Order: sequence, then C-alpha cells, then structure tokens
Amino acid sequence: MGIKAMPSEYNEVMKNLNLGYFKKMRYIILPSTFPYLVTGITSTINSAWGGLMIGEYWPNIAGKRTLTVQYGLMKIIDLSTSNGNIAIAAWGSFLFAIIVAIYSILFTKKMMDLARKKYVVEEGIYAA
Repeated sequence: MGIKAMPSEYNEVMKNLNLGYFKKMRYIILPSTFPYLVTGITSTINSAWGGLMIGEYWPNIAGKRTLTVQYGLMKIIDLSTSNGNIAIAAWGSFLFAIIVAIYSILFTKKMMDLARKKYVVEEGIYAA
C-alpha cells in the first residue's frame, strides 16, 4: 500500500502548486503515508525482536565455538530452554511479553491514534 494508496488528486495538487521535493515530502507524501510508516516500523521492530534469540546465543556456530553475548534476555530464555529449566524460560518469556506490551502501548498505539486523527488521506480528496 503506502504511497500507492495516496489518491491521484494529490499528485495533481503537487504539480499545480509546483512544490519542490522537500515540500512534497513534508506536506503531502509523508502525512498521507504516515499510518503505513508506523505499521512498517512496528513490524520491523517486532521482526528484529524475533531475531534476537539467534543473535544473543548461538551454540556450535563454527565447530565447537558458541556465539554469545554477556547479558541478554533472549540468551537467558534460550539457555534455560536448552538446559531444561522451563520455569526460568517461562519467566523470561513473560518479562519479554511485558516489554512488548509496554512498547505497543507507548509507541504503536499513540502513533496509530495520531495517524487516525490527524493524517486521514480520504478527507484530503475533498479539500483538493
């Protein structure tokens, strides 16, 4: 979706007003794609969190060598799971769920509410 969801009338307005590149980006393109940007950023961050388990602890990556970090929640979860200590792994997963929920409340929800209230593309068609 993203920029393809932007109404064609917006392109006509940009051409008629002879807007420069930065003014187009600031006043029309970024506001009209803001909900998609928030969704994309959130998806990227969530995917990065999913890759942390591999990045923090990777046993036998090259022969007998193990890739590991000094401290890390995903390392604790992975080590606990591989050692059979499911209780610590469950508590680590619970803590991680709390972190994700806080992130979702503080960042994603506020940005999506802002996008719904301030950056509604469909209403701009009638203004053009």
